[in-house]
Amino acid sequence: MNIIDVYDKYIDDKRKQNEEVRYKDYKSWFHGSGCGTCVRKHYFANIDNVPRTPKDRDTLRLFRLGDIVHNDIQAAVAEHAEKNDIKVYIEQEIRIPKLNVRGFLDLVVADDNVLYDIKTCNSKKYKITFSGKLNQFNEPTNYYMQLGTYGHWYELETGKSLERLALIYYNKDTSEMQEFEVPRSYIQRAVRYWERVNKDFESGLPNVRLGYAPVKKWECNIKYCDFYTICGGGLNNE
Repeated sequence: MNIIDVYDKYIDDKRKQNEEVRYKDYKSWFHGSGCGTCVRKHYFANIDNVPRTPKDRDTLRLFRLGDIVHNDIQAAVAEHAEKNDIKVYIEQEIRIPKLNVRGFLDLVVADDNVLYDIKTCNSKKYKITFSGKLNQFNEPTNYYMQLGTYGHWYELETGKSLERLALIYYNKDTSEMQEFEVPRSYIQRAVRYWERVNKDFESGLPNVRLGYAPVKKWECNIKYCDFYTICGGGLNNE
């Protein structure tokens, strides 16, 4: 028995099973987690039987670690909320028909009106985030836009205004954790993004254009983009 091969098959099967359950009947809907990312990805994701670029083993293992941390934090919050009679939304499916968006938010503490999303990262990214060195090139605005999408759903669903949007960062190298507050303005920015995407899709596949398709250069990478091959490498083919 090759233990490494067995584990790699296990996490790949888990990933596929999870996608089949979570994203059944998602055709023609945009994924909320993709807000603020390359618009061409949304286009390819909504076409039947489009071949996806397979992820390498190391990337799949990193994704699995992120899933485990996600699940642990959510389980801890759920247990605490139940014991203390606190209302929370955990792994809540969202639908925003007007924007054609669906997805799953990580966590809302409804009693506090605070929306959270959980992110795992390496030490380099963690240090940049919490040392005041974020800039237009390295700032994860797609994370903020994702939160904004979920925040828009929550406010529509409950009629309440969120007090805060926040990212919970978990450093995979050191196990440090810290909260990063995201401006509420990203709720409206997310709405405008999805409105533009819906309008542009009426004209078919958007052209490759840095700042929109992709939003940031790093997105055109075979490690991160499921549609790198069919897209022709995006910016890397120009």
